[in-house]
Amino acid sequence: MRLTLFRPSLLIAAALGCLAAQAASLPQTRIPAPAADARISSALFCFARVRGLDPGRMPEAYLVLQLQVRVSYHNRWNRPLIVPLEHSRTIYTAFQPGPMTVFHLPFELMEPSYKEMKHLPADVNPDNPAEPKNDVFTVVPAGGDMKEPIVEDLTLPVDRPVLFHHNPDLRGHRVYIRLDLAHRELSTVLDAVLSDRWAKFGVPWSGVVRTGTFAIDVPQSADAKPCSDSHSDPHP
Repeated sequence: MRLTLFRPSLLIAAALGCLAAQAASLPQTRIPAPAADARISSALFCFARVRGLDPGRMPEAYLVLQLQVRVSYHNRWNRPLIVPLEHSRTIYTAFQPGPMTVFHLPFELMEPSYKEMKHLPADVNPDNPAEPKNDVFTVVPAGGDMKEPIVEDLTLPVDRPVLFHHNPDLRGHRVYIRLDLAHRELSTVLDAVLSDRWAKFGVPWSGVVRTGTFAIDVPQSADAKPCSDSHSDPHP
């Protein structure tokens, strides 16, 4: 009787082929990120001053552009999305449509970063993400839009260089802006628990949402006063 010997490489190739065929037949379960529409609701130029212990040694006030942007999410999936509202933000700019670069903020204007959520905050109902109302999660209905847009306050230095980076002088340019909003991640355990307990309300989702591009014209010389609120003044 003749024995037929198979090479290990052939067996591995056959196994991989079977797995590939099975993967091709599996349904696509990746949840698409919401589509984000961003619109400028207000714009203001003012002079911000870096403050310190010795005002006489601080640099001169610099011009900033203060924008309030409303970002609305549209859910492109067939189930409601339960989205953590806390997020970090990256700003991209350009002087013409096309490729964009990161706009680096001065150190005192840097955005906070968030660690993954391991425990549900006390003001969130473990059996219902929306009732009572809270500032931790929002529910975006299937195929619909979020009820209340996310309000982003942007303070962009207009003519101030940043240490280790060189942001362009914005004066006299149309500035195109885009935002990446990275929503706070849930730990694997918390995500599994909430996916089960909140199944009738939707699916927990966390990730990066990229807005569409919006634009604003920056004059060569802006009529501006000293910044008066805590958002525009880095150290009130």
